Amino acid sequence: MTDEEFLVRFEAHRLQEFTHRDHLRMAFAYARRDGVAGALKGARRIRILAEAHGDSGKYHETLTVGWARVVGHYALVCDALPFDDFLAANPQLLERDLLSSHYSRELLFSAEARAGFVEPDRAPLP
Repeated sequence: MTDEEFLVRFEAHRLQEFTHRDHLRMAFAYARRDGVAGALKGARRIRILAEAHGDSGKYHETLTVGWARVVGHYALVCDALPFDDFLAANPQLLERDLLSSHYSRELLFSAEARAGFVEPDRAPLP
């Protein structure tokens, strides 16, 4: 499936599951199409997906925006690589706790960070 086909399925809530790898691909595909701003806008659609599945409480704004910024940055730096090669070149993105190098656990999992984006307290995001 192409990145555009993936985004069509994502936007139509027609993905069978939505794994960490799928989160990465979504941000990657939006960043390739519309830059980091596109990755942010697209990633925020996860809220709609969560609501459609009755899981609105799972949405976390800072995790969503943080990951979209990181993936968007690397997607543009590695602009010639298809998704699988992109992941091979950036294996750190497969580490689900990647944002812990930027955020303390207390801040990242606070009510404030869940409800709205907060800047990191350990190291800036790219």
